[in-house]
Amino acid sequence: MKLVGADVYVWSEKIPDVPKKIGTLSLNMISNSGTRLYPPPAPEIDVTDWFQCRYLSDTEITHQDVEVLLKTVDEGFVWTKVQKLYQKDGINAFSQPY
Repeated sequence: MKLVGADVYVWSEKIPDVPKKIGTLSLNMISNSGTRLYPPPAPEIDVTDWFQCRYLSDTEITHQDVEVLLKTVDEGFVWTKVQKLYQKDGINAFSQPY
């Protein structure tokens, strides 16, 4: 298993303007209730106040990289949950949003 990213769930009243790049991690997408909202175009939907921000790296990352990600996101947002993302044998072991 290879750690390649993290989904950070943040509370926000609108689509959060989280940092696009933190170290080797880049913002891949933002979703809400399983629907991708970023990058555009985003469908017209009613959103909840809980957004999933997916950060991915092209290279393997460490648990410390995830800690730096959380500290950086925490400077402007309330994060409520994090899910580390792994690849197994080069295949993503995590799902994609709609």
